[in-house]
Amino acid sequence: MKYAGTDSDIYITLFGTRGNSGERLLDNAIDNFERGHTDVFTLEMRDIGEIQKVRIKNQYRGKDPGWFLVDITVHQEETDEEWTFPCSRWLAYDEDDGRVDRILDPS
Repeated sequence: MKYAGTDSDIYITLFGTRGNSGERLLDNAIDNFERGHTDVFTLEMRDIGEIQKVRIKNQYRGKDPGWFLVDITVHQEETDEEWTFPCSRWLAYDEDDGRVDRILDPS
């Protein structure tokens, strides 16, 4: 999708059966959230149980801050469990429904 990438800060919160992760900035040593790319992040946290939903938020700053998100996959390394949260929506004030914050349910 044209202009789908962003340089804005992106935050995630994972909600599980035993609590939540708190809001976490998604960042690593590479240029993240570029169009057509899959980004991988490692988040260390206490056991929050089976993941039930995810909140993803675009801080919406900088030039062309809108971002199109296809999906989020969460992999729990210790148990090898995996959850996929489909989105296929914009997180942008000037696209789609104008929302920059979404709650996603697993597929």
